[in-house]
Amino acid sequence: MSRASVFITQILQFVSRVDNKYKRMNSSERVRIVSSGNPTLPRPGFETLRQDDCADPYSDVSRSVNLVPYSLVSPQRVQRKRPVLISPNSLARTIIQKILNMGGAMDFNICKPDVLTKEEFLMRQRIEPIISSREKNTNTYEVVSPENIEAVAAKGKHCLMEADVSCVKDLLRREIYPIIIHIKICDKNIRKLRKLPLRVDSEEEFVRVCRSRERELESVPCLYACLEPEEWAGPDDLIRVVKDRIQEEQRKTVWVEQDLL
Repeated sequence: MSRASVFITQILQFVSRVDNKYKRMNSSERVRIVSSGNPTLPRPGFETLRQDDCADPYSDVSRSVNLVPYSLVSPQRVQRKRPVLISPNSLARTIIQKILNMGGAMDFNICKPDVLTKEEFLMRQRIEPIISSREKNTNTYEVVSPENIEAVAAKGKHCLMEADVSCVKDLLRREIYPIIIHIKICDKNIRKLRKLPLRVDSEEEFVRVCRSRERELESVPCLYACLEPEEWAGPDDLIRVVKDRIQEEQRKTVWVEQDLL
């Protein structure tokens, strides 16, 4: 009975927090749950469940879940306008176009990439950092470098980027601190996006892909802003909320988890 009581308590603790497992760097949270099998997390501040709770060798919960109450981070106060990344990336281009076409877009501009031949692209890769790139056609590449982003910031504008969140570490290493806006997509709010020109095979597949992208935020070494489904009612409302959240995040201190860089 005693062992069963401990086990049930552990399950209840786990279930109450499992929804937050992949939002560990949400700017409104201070505690996260991670898998104990993750090799990237052996750092100071790593604490497991209490010894009394983990005494049972048959407890699957005690073997698979750890509490990480804090991580070692460094604060950065950024005065210049920070670049913006939209997650999931499949929404980025449409949202960027909407922001620029709506009123009050003076604080925003797109990140214009350099267009290079394949030979120029390979040479630049060897001699200078590239934040993101994509093959435009057989022999042409679009390349975004730190200089492209800084050129927009120098004009006092937010640089709206179509890049994926995988570029965040490269940005932070070069002391460029992006604002990450994650739009949570689920079965209930996918209908709100039907007026947007999204190229998707099916809504169900789009939701599945968006949910898988949420896990990418697990490796991002800085805070991000999450827009919950109930925060917006339709496409125009979504754009307004995104713009407001960008301004809100710009005023915040940036916290960078150095161990993940």
